[in-house]
Amino acid sequence: MKGKLFGIGVTVAVLIASACGSDAPEPREGTNTVTEKEENVVKPTEEMIIMAEIGGEEVEITMYDNPTSSDFIDQLPLELTFKDFGGFEKLSYPPKKLTTEGAPEGDTPSAGDFAYYAPWGDVTLYYKDESYAKGVVLMGRMEDGGIEKVAGMGEDEVVRLRNLEEPL
Repeated sequence: MKGKLFGIGVTVAVLIASACGSDAPEPREGTNTVTEKEENVVKPTEEMIIMAEIGGEEVEITMYDNPTSSDFIDQLPLELTFKDFGGFEKLSYPPKKLTTEGAPEGDTPSAGDFAYYAPWGDVTLYYKDESYAKGVVLMGRMEDGGIEKVAGMGEDEVVRLRNLEEPL
């Protein structure tokens, strides 16, 4: 009997120890596997286009008409250093946190989305689809070719963001 209990105890200890180690990045607070997107009634407008210079090439981002996007546009022009996070997005921190007034509780970003993650105060360029996360506010959408350029960015890559009307 003692032998069986000892064997069970060792097995449980091994299982617990093996579950503790992981090379995967920590998930953002509030992420889960819900795949439904909250209804976000923002629509792109022609007047709200910004340019992102990535690796010497420009990517057009059509911004959505919401307070978070407007707050970001008010900070332009910016040079931000983007880093990879989790193998699906590049993120950076603008000088000031953005408003989340009127924003949904969260969203489900797709490859090509430009978003704000309110809990950390970062802006994000998604190059792969991601599951629903609380605190994500979609701000815009990269145009053709943007996903490939973002996916090909190096670590600590400086991206210049400006209004469409601003000269290079």
